[in-house]
Amino acid sequence: MRRTPWIIGLLTLISALPASAQTYADPPYPPRHGQAPVYYPVDPPPPEDPYDTQAWRRSELSPFRFHVGGAGRILEDEVTPGFMTALDIGRGPAGFRLSGSWLRVGSDDGVAHYTGELTLDLGGRMSWRPVLGAGAGLARVYEDKPDGEGTDAKSLGVGLVRAAIEYRIPVEATDTRAGVSMIGMLPAIRAEDAPDLKPWLIITATVGVGF
Repeated sequence: MRRTPWIIGLLTLISALPASAQTYADPPYPPRHGQAPVYYPVDPPPPEDPYDTQAWRRSELSPFRFHVGGAGRILEDEVTPGFMTALDIGRGPAGFRLSGSWLRVGSDDGVAHYTGELTLDLGGRMSWRPVLGAGAGLARVYEDKPDGEGTDAKSLGVGLVRAAIEYRIPVEATDTRAGVSMIGMLPAIRAEDAPDLKPWLIITATVGVGF
């Protein structure tokens, strides 16, 4: 009778030893002898978004951007100041631009431009965006009337090439840009009474907002 408690305690201790030694459950498919165990994550991490480390997402670029700013014409040793606007169409890299500029319109050295051009945005996903453009348009050149009363406008067909650098301003959910452009104007088609002008250079500084 006295041996019974000792026997029960010994059996309890023996049954508890394997349970205390096994702290982790065995895998359902144990590796073969000499083979390293393979672990499969339950929820693999999602792939990294390549746009997260860039300056912008393509979805944030606007298909239409309206630009406004100042402009100046450089012809030989003269600088004619004025105003210009432009509308860019397309998210890039290829697009189209319509623009107009008015430089001292109504004066004896005034000129107005109405142009269209194909554009190529080389900025990729960066905030600094080089832009090239080429196109054609109409120039209205002002000069004094023969009788000295006021000015008269003559029409010229012009070709143009443009090199610009734009910076995408970090405004949340808005495609806002500031840019500087150099535009070379080449008279191509001249009316009989239009002045015979040499090529001239237009420099612009603008701010644009997408919509």
